[in-house]
Amino acid sequence: MQAQAVRTVAAGVLLPASLLVLWQVAAERGWIDALFFPRPTDIVARTWEHVRDGRIVTDSEITLKRLLLGFVLGAAPGIVLGLAAGTTRFIRALLYPLASALYVVPRIALLPLALVTFSIGDPARVFMVAFGVFFITFFGSLSAAEQVERNHVDTARAFGASYHQVMRSVIVPGASPSIFTSLRVAMGVALIVIISVEFLASNSGLGSFIWRRYQIFDFPSMYSGIVAVTVLGVAINALLLMLERSLLPWRR
Repeated sequence: MQAQAVRTVAAGVLLPASLLVLWQVAAERGWIDALFFPRPTDIVARTWEHVRDGRIVTDSEITLKRLLLGFVLGAAPGIVLGLAAGTTRFIRALLYPLASALYVVPRIALLPLALVTFSIGDPARVFMVAFGVFFITFFGSLSAAEQVERNHVDTARAFGASYHQVMRSVIVPGASPSIFTSLRVAMGVALIVIISVEFLASNSGLGSFIWRRYQIFDFPSMYSGIVAVTVLGVAINALLLMLERSLLPWRR
């Protein structure tokens, strides 16, 4: 079992490691423009410099705070309303048309409206993340609730279970695996949204860090910001997987 786990990890590392080696060789031999695509070793050195001076750590903390706050504010009502819409026809009929219309609106198109409403500050950035997360978790939870075995629901009702008991004992456990999947997807979208918003409307955070370095052609530092975003996303996704395995042990 341990040998199989080692092989799995090795297989996952093989492709990105090979691409990095190819990138290093291509930059050193002039196959690609090292100004725009600096050597990975230079990017690592520059990233370490920014870690030591604390700037990239500070910007990562700012982005993480905005990201997590917006994620919670969007995911919590999205899950609750999605489960309600998936189990109650009236709530579905009430919410589904508006949610479907708003879901297709590009997130970044709402940034001017958010800035007008909340002014230039963290509330606008948090709102943008929450808006993007809400619809993914809403539709994911709605679909998950609809896919729960009807026989289980009918059996619970036959034994006299109330709506809340059916929801707590049947719908939520049955829908949880799909809900966690939607949460991981929503977290990826949330990270894209917050970085995009920080590009355009922030003087702090990793998005702002990347954009300012691009504007002054400091490409090694720009890639350092991208590395920080990648590490942040991978770490949060790993935490979500750990949480899922902890709360849903039958999914291991």
